[in-house]
Parts: sequence; structure tokens; C-alpha cells
Amino acid sequence: MRRYLVVANQTLVGDRLLREIGDRLKLGSSRFHVLVPATPPPEGWTWTEEEAHALAKDRLDRVVLRLREAGARAEGEVADADAYLAIEDAFRGQRFDEIIVSTVPVKPSPWLTADLVRRVVSAFKVPVTHVIAPADRAVMESALSQVPLLAGIPKRSIRSLARASMVTVHRDGKAIVKQGSRASELFVILDGKAKVVASDRTVARFGPGDVFGEISFLDGGPRTASVIAEGPTRCLSLSGVQFRSVLREDPLLAMRMLEVVGKRLRQLTEPVL
Repeated sequence: MRRYLVVANQTLVGDRLLREIGDRLKLGSSRFHVLVPATPPPEGWTWTEEEAHALAKDRLDRVVLRLREAGARAEGEVADADAYLAIEDAFRGQRFDEIIVSTVPVKPSPWLTADLVRRVVSAFKVPVTHVIAPADRAVMESALSQVPLLAGIPKRSIRSLARASMVTVHRDGKAIVKQGSRASELFVILDGKAKVVASDRTVARFGPGDVFGEISFLDGGPRTASVIAEGPTRCLSLSGVQFRSVLREDPLLAMRMLEVVGKRLRQLTEPVL
């Protein structure tokens, strides 16, 4: 049985890395040890070690579950924020036939700034594969393409909306949106989880890939519930103002959105007609 050490954080749940792992599965009996250095995310505020660890654990749990569902033998751990030291520690207790290191493209990656891949190649006498995964923009495009409200709109329009979006980060207990407020952002959870609270009662919970805020996003009216982060949470955020700006520049997108909203209204009314 071949054993693989997979080293990743921000790119861990991306399709590019998962395809690489899938290629190894096709080669025969294999086992994967997923190592997630608790590197603080790049977005704007100071992360505590506990918060960086919580986001890393969230990604680790999701990717191990996906690998097991695909038939792989997989386990993992959240490790030292210094990726090189984390790899050294992993090799002290186990043998691996290959290391797969996944990073974002060169400029945003602190691991590449620290010359991680070259150091790993020099230090460990096993093959090293470097996977360069999409930057945040591609991740944002992928997240937007899963939003039901935007289903079926052209890829060029998704790219325009991604350029108008941003990544927001929220600490444990922070209200991402507040019931009654008139903010008009649409949100897609990238990492972490949140609860939906209406009139002091938890009515739902969201996780990665879930979308919320569509009603106020479209009509600018008050929020019907609060959404509160349960642990550190990263979201894609697209404001209604930015969305309408993109619509003004793209009449075809505006027409497509009218069609989508019309279909959704029809689906809501069909049971009572």
C-alpha cells in the first residue's frame, strides 16, 4: 500500500487538489494522511491560534469525509503553523511514499514566500508534487455559480460578480447579519458554520456552500432573521449595490435575472394554483 502525505490549508477543499488525490486512488491501494498547518488566513484582522486552528479543523473534517466517501483510507491532523516543521513532525512517526503540497499561486502564498516546496524537495527523499490551486477569485466564482438565484447565468457574468465580491471573516458569536437591519449583502459560507436566529430562537444552521440573505439582497428590505457565526467563519459577500451596478453594465444579465426570479416565483406559487 502506498502512503501519501497531503499538505494544504486554504486550498484543501478545492477541486484541483481533490482531482490530484483521485488520480492516486486510481493507481491502487493507498492511504492518505492529511496535514493542515494552522496558518492564519490572509484576510484583514488578527487571528488567534485557536481561531486559525478551528478553521483548519473545519477544512480537515470536510476533506477527510469526502475522501472516505470516495473509498479512500484517510485520516489527518491540524499541525504547527510552520508547514515545514509540521512535515518534519509527520515524518518522525510515519513513512510516506510521496508528499503532495497544495498552495495558492505564487504571490499570495506565504508558503512559497518561505520557499517551502524547494526545502521539502531537498530534505525528504521521496517524490514531491506541487499542486497550484485557484486563487480566491476562482474560489469566489465557483461559490457564486452554486447560488440558486444565479443558476444558469453566463460564466462571464459570474466573473463580473466575483470581481464585485469580497471575502469577509467573522469571529465566533459575531452576527454576520442582524434581524431587522437593512444591509443588502448576499452571503455564501466558504469555511465554518453559522446559526439562524429569529425572535431569539435558533431555526436553522448553515455550513460551507450554504447561501443566505437573498431576500434583502433583491429588495433592500429588513433582514428576516439574524445569522450568527459558530466559530470562525469565512464568507463570500456580494452587496446589493455592487450587484445592481453590474446589472446596469450588463443588460443581458439583467434580463436573465428577471427570468430566474420569475421561475422561482412560479415554483413558489404552483402548489396553490
